[in-house]
Amino acid sequence: IGRSFTDFVHPHDHYMFASHITNVLAAPKASNVQNINPVSSLFCRIRRYRGLDNGFDIKDKTMNHMPFYLKLSFKNINVEEKKNTYLVIQATPFFSAYKTRKETITKATPFVMRHIASGILEYVDPDGVPYLGYLPQDVTNKDALSLYHPEDLPYLSQVYEILVKDGTVPRCKPYRMLAQNGDYIKLETKWSCFINPWSKKLEFVIGKHHVVEGPDNPNIFQSPDPEKAVELTEEEKNNIKSLKENMIKTMNKVVVTKPVEEAKQQMTKRCEDLATIMENLMEEQPKLDDELRLDLQDPDHSYYERDSVILGGISPHHDFNDSKSSTETPLS
Repeated sequence: IGRSFTDFVHPHDHYMFASHITNVLAAPKASNVQNINPVSSLFCRIRRYRGLDNGFDIKDKTMNHMPFYLKLSFKNINVEEKKNTYLVIQATPFFSAYKTRKETITKATPFVMRHIASGILEYVDPDGVPYLGYLPQDVTNKDALSLYHPEDLPYLSQVYEILVKDGTVPRCKPYRMLAQNGDYIKLETKWSCFINPWSKKLEFVIGKHHVVEGPDNPNIFQSPDPEKAVELTEEEKNNIKSLKENMIKTMNKVVVTKPVEEAKQQMTKRCEDLATIMENLMEEQPKLDDELRLDLQDPDHSYYERDSVILGGISPHHDFNDSKSSTETPLS
């Protein structure tokens, strides 16, 4: 108590946390700030209390941060007839989905990741945080292909070729994806994509991931151990680079594929249906006024009510004070 909340926010999240508050304050709602009204939410790491058990050993300088989902809102509190506005933060912690090393997962919550044809991630499902350890801002705008295990790239290259050709791939064989702590998890993925029917190019790839095996270190939020990093030879690096480039080429080539043809057929059918409707409208000339005149017994009906019934006589030239609809003008 008495400390600034930002002192406990991870340095990498400082800017995002501040910008969320600034955006809210810079564009307040017309109704101003009412009681507790959630106005913004974000993912953020908060420093954990190390406790007094550690003593004052200067060697222990490690700071542990825990990921949270924050809801930010404003609350007005009257103190001595003076209204003060407070920022209220509701913090929900994330915990690792794993308890033991190499844990077999049978009922994992699936999560979605979406990347564009260049491999850059556009969207990461928050449900993936307990399984991968990344917060969405950690991997958004990063290369999705760099998360795949190098030894699984040949298989995934085949998956992407089928995906571009057929538009979808059923749940594939298990492969490995890099987690935040430097270890790999095994998952199975149902793939889908969107191919622009006009340009015949892939716009984005969506993967619905199902984790089947946890990492070697179950603490998914722990910082990566530099000593566990695998040193690759130049030949291995070049091979990985070549495989990634081929996957990107596969996603960017122009091909006449099944999803493109289906999309074009759907669009053609819609255009034909619309053309048929418009032709019928233009061919149906308005009927004569005698045929449309309604015998309205109720004298209280207004001109507007009466004319709203005579659909065949709709005309932009209808005079304001005229009790009948003009039928000389064709339908607009």
